[in-house]
Amino acid sequence: MDKIKKVYIDSRYKTNDSVSNSDFKFEIKEALDLQDNTVCFIDDICIPHTWYTIENYNNKLYIETTNNSVATRTVITIPNGNYTATSLASTLTNSLQTRFPEHGFSCGYNSNVGTIKITNSTNSEFRILTDATVVSLQGIDWYDGFNNIYSVVMNNLQTINEVFRNSVQYPSGTSYESGFIDLLNVHNIYIHSPNIGNYNSIGVRGENTIIKKVPVSSSFGYLIIDSVVSQHDKIDVSRQLIKTMEFSFRNVHGDIIDLHGAHVSLSLVFQTME
Repeated sequence: MDKIKKVYIDSRYKTNDSVSNSDFKFEIKEALDLQDNTVCFIDDICIPHTWYTIENYNNKLYIETTNNSVATRTVITIPNGNYTATSLASTLTNSLQTRFPEHGFSCGYNSNVGTIKITNSTNSEFRILTDATVVSLQGIDWYDGFNNIYSVVMNNLQTINEVFRNSVQYPSGTSYESGFIDLLNVHNIYIHSPNIGNYNSIGVRGENTIIKKVPVSSSFGYLIIDSVVSQHDKIDVSRQLIKTMEFSFRNVHGDIIDLHGAHVSLSLVFQTME
């Protein structure tokens, strides 16, 4: 192998058995037979910011309402989409009023402090449940927006709590105010590849297939551009034979980021160290 070799990757040319543009395989025309002391750098990364504020992995609101001392626990599904804080508050109002017409729920955005407040006109008590509280309530019945039994997957709650900054469980009351609303639900993109490198990285969940972390530096509708910034970004690929490469673009929780048809591209720079 030459001292430096560069491979250009684009999801437009993914293999036919790829899952999506953010979870795909890429086959190069000739296999790379990498010798000792070979490293790889991930460069020229181009990712369109096309995922939404609310996606399948964060579109559930877990709420407990109390009527005549009887608690009912309901899962409200918020429609996927790209929201402002004001439009999110409006959508929450519609969703809660549809499910609980008798409670008179209303949601409003306070731009001075960046929070959403949920109130009801009947002064009936309710609470928005944190992830930890939902997990602690295993074995009880949950209901969906149509009052049907809902099956909660405890290791994949898909809650909106990170958007609400809702991590401390408050007791039932007649109103709820979120923390600072976080409309940027992905702060960093983790590029995974199970067949590039020697598993010499450790993610926050213990995963060892991360080859690059890309900060989300652009707003919705714009491109995120990233490149090599440090020699410490190298990946040891010594004595590997690479023909088909696998890539997935995930958030910190390991969820595949849905790019809604947009394509990603990057470059792999292989270098033999002296």
